[in-house]
Amino acid sequence: MQSRLTMIFIGISLLTMLILGAVSVYGAVQENQRMMREFRKDMEKNAELQLEWQTHSAWSVVETCYQAQMRGEVTQEQAMQRAADLVRNMRYDNGQGYFTIDTDEGVNVVLLGTEAEGKPRLEFQDPEGRYFIREMINQAKEGGGFSEFMFPKPGTEKPLPKLYYTMEFFPYHWVIGTGIWIDQIDRRVVMREKAFMENMKEHVARMLTGLVLLEALFVLLAVYTGGKLAYPIQVATKRMKELGEGVLKMDEQTEAQMQELSKRDDELGAMSRAMSEMNKNLYKNQMLILSMAQHDVLTGLANRRHFGEFIKQCSADTMFTLISLDLDHFKEVNDNFGHQTGDAALLILAEVLKLQFPDALNVRMGGDEFLVVLTGKVQRESVEERLESFMRQLISVYHQDPGLNCLTVSAGIAYADDQPVPIDVLMNRSDRALYAAKSDGRSCYRVYSEELENRKKEKNKP
Repeated sequence: MQSRLTMIFIGISLLTMLILGAVSVYGAVQENQRMMREFRKDMEKNAELQLEWQTHSAWSVVETCYQAQMRGEVTQEQAMQRAADLVRNMRYDNGQGYFTIDTDEGVNVVLLGTEAEGKPRLEFQDPEGRYFIREMINQAKEGGGFSEFMFPKPGTEKPLPKLYYTMEFFPYHWVIGTGIWIDQIDRRVVMREKAFMENMKEHVARMLTGLVLLEALFVLLAVYTGGKLAYPIQVATKRMKELGEGVLKMDEQTEAQMQELSKRDDELGAMSRAMSEMNKNLYKNQMLILSMAQHDVLTGLANRRHFGEFIKQCSADTMFTLISLDLDHFKEVNDNFGHQTGDAALLILAEVLKLQFPDALNVRMGGDEFLVVLTGKVQRESVEERLESFMRQLISVYHQDPGLNCLTVSAGIAYADDQPVPIDVLMNRSDRALYAAKSDGRSCYRVYSEELENRKKEKNKP
């Protein structure tokens, strides 16, 4: 009986460890793949946002020259020449990003000062037969949009996939745009995947070591407990099977039985206490992994995934108030002082945000973009007072550091006053309000309203 019980106990423990190891490895692989998919989506979304924002910046430069023309300071020809020269010299992304201008008839105005300037490009096709200049013009005329085509990098001949954003400047009939080669995203994804794989290997190695040690412990316990009564062994075996199936939380009956066993002074009591500790550690690690999956690694704020799950859990009649936040001149800080200084700026923002909005879901959407989510009916005056206090306190902290004193913050607020508004609509409104704050000089906030929307439309009229 002792030998049989010992062998059964060893067999069950070994099977349990193998199942735990297999489930853990499989889960780590699946989580790695999911995180890579999410990372690529975030990279693509950030690239689209950057292209749109950069194009608006170039558009604003042309608008400034046009306003000088309208004030009579320069002629139209001088204003157009000045605008073209300024846009031609604009760069971003460490000098790799540049802008193009074509007329709505396909004649190139700006392209890095190359021979293409002044020549028609309407009939240009990429290797796949796409008339990409036509598509860019059509997207611009529809209010701005993205185009995908094959185009070589400067100084090379091999066409590569490229994502391009264009918008139209109506007074001059210009189509202004900029783009990014997709291989830049591919390289970053590969680098991140390599880092993930290294971390996963270390995690699997530690897990396997722990499982081997636990199995050795269970073998010793089996030798000492083989001669004991069958009932305690059955209780322990039942619990180990539950652990192998991933059930970390015990029911009342099992918990009572395990507590009874843990009071014993013999080997069975030691095994029970070891299993309880293992269960506690596994549950703790499970909660830690869940927390890491739902929170931003740098700031500790909720991430985009957590935000999505939070919205799904809310009822259809939930009233939301959204505040979109964006750091002004953040790229300048990264370029001049490095990413460590930029990370410090993000950490400071997160801490001040948590102090001012402890009752909200504070989300880092990506990069230097943040979102404050308030639920239920709110007092507009109170929300805006808190936002102003947050902005003052944040800028006060930034001004204490020479590397951060150029930073300010812009914000856009979208309310759902009388009835619930779909979250995607509300996010779009808060983004538009944020863009209005950026357009009005930054370091301020704007509240979405029909008047704000009408003002934007009026500004865009030729």
